[in-house]
Amino acid sequence: MSHSGCSTSLTRMTIDIRCSIVIVRSLRTPNKDEGVNMKQLLSGLKTAAVAVTAVLTLSTVAMAANESTIGIVVPTLDAQFWNRDIAFLTKGAEELGVKLIVLNADNKPDQMIKSIEDLVARNVDGIISVGYWSTGAKTILAAQRKNIPVILTDSYPDFAPQSEKYPNYLAFVGPSDEDAGYRMGKALFSAIKPGPDGKKVIGVVNGTAGTSVAIDRRKGLTRAINEEGNIRIAGEVDGNFVRDTSQTAFQSLYQGNPDITGAWCGNDAEAMGVIAALKSRGKVPGKDVMVSAMDLNPENVERVKSGEQLFSIGGHWVQGGIGLVIMYDYLHGVKLPAAEAVVKLKLLPMAQSQVDQYIKDYPGGQPAYDFKAHSKFLNKDAPPVALELKYSN
Repeated sequence: MSHSGCSTSLTRMTIDIRCSIVIVRSLRTPNKDEGVNMKQLLSGLKTAAVAVTAVLTLSTVAMAANESTIGIVVPTLDAQFWNRDIAFLTKGAEELGVKLIVLNADNKPDQMIKSIEDLVARNVDGIISVGYWSTGAKTILAAQRKNIPVILTDSYPDFAPQSEKYPNYLAFVGPSDEDAGYRMGKALFSAIKPGPDGKKVIGVVNGTAGTSVAIDRRKGLTRAINEEGNIRIAGEVDGNFVRDTSQTAFQSLYQGNPDITGAWCGNDAEAMGVIAALKSRGKVPGKDVMVSAMDLNPENVERVKSGEQLFSIGGHWVQGGIGLVIMYDYLHGVKLPAAEAVVKLKLLPMAQSQVDQYIKDYPGGQPAYDFKAHSKFLNKDAPPVALELKYSN
C-alpha cells in the first residue's frame, strides 16, 4: 500500500466524521414552541446511524491502509534454508501486523531483478532482498526511484548501508560467513587422519560463484588450512548451493581422487549431494569420508545425529525476521543508526553430541524471539535487534 493511499483514506475519514457530526447535531431536542414530527425525527436518526456506520467502516479501511506491506525476494524456495527464512519472517509479520509479498527468484539472476521491479511497481512500503548475483545495488537503485527503503540479507555487497549514494539502503543482516567457513574447516580437519604423505586430503564443494556468501566461506576455509598446515586440496567444484549439482560434481571429483577423506561443502544442500554421491560409490559417509557444511537444515540435523554428516553450523535463517524488525521501526519513524547498520550473526555450531540440545532449545528449528519486544518503536528499552544463537547448556 502506498503512502499516498494511506493519506487519502485518512482525509476521507476526517471529512466524513465532520459530516456525521453535523447530522447528529441537527437532531437536537425540540423546544416547547416547536412541534415534533416523529417521521422526520426517525428519518434523521436513521441517516445519522448510516453516517456513523460509514465512519466506522472508513476508520477500519484507514487502519488497514496503515498496515505496512513489505516485499521479500529470496533466491529459491526449493531450498529448505529459504523456506525456514520465510517461516520466521511470516511469524514476525503476524506479530507486528505487517503484510508480506514473497517472490521467488527460482535461482535465476534475471528473475531476481524482475521480482524487484515488480515490487517497486506495486509501490510496497519496504523491500527485504538477498543480493545474490550482484543484484544488491540494482535493487537499491530501483527502489530509490520511489523512495522505498531496502534491507539486504545474506549476501553482503561491497558498499555500506546509509551512504550518500544509497540513502535508502537501511541495513545489512546476515551471517559471519568467513567465521562459519573457518569453523567448518577446523571441525573437518580435527576428524580426519593424514594419508601416507602426511597430508589430510579434502575435496571442496563451493557455493554459487561470485556471491559474497561463497567467497567469504571459502576465505574462512583458507584461514583454517593455513593454521593446520598439512592439508591438501584434491580438487574444487562448484555446487551452486544445490543438492543435484553438488552430487554430480562431487561424483566426478571423488572418482578421480579416491584418497579424499574429507569434504568441505558450502552449505547443507551441497552436503546432501555429497552424501548421495559417496553412497553411490559404495562409501560410508561419516566413516570413509567426513562431511562438513552449514545451514542446520532439518534433514542435515538428522544426518549429523546419525553420524553421516560430521558438522553443521547455522541459524542465520533468522536474518529476514531481524531485517523485518529494522524495517518496521524505520517505517514508524525509528531509524537504526548507521554505526549499527551492519548486523553480522555469529552462528550456532552442531556436532553429533549437540543435536539433542539443539532440538530442545530450537523446537521446530525456531528460536524463542519476541518481535514486538525487540522493536524500538514499540519498546524504547528494546534489547539489540540481533538474536544471539546459543545453546542453553
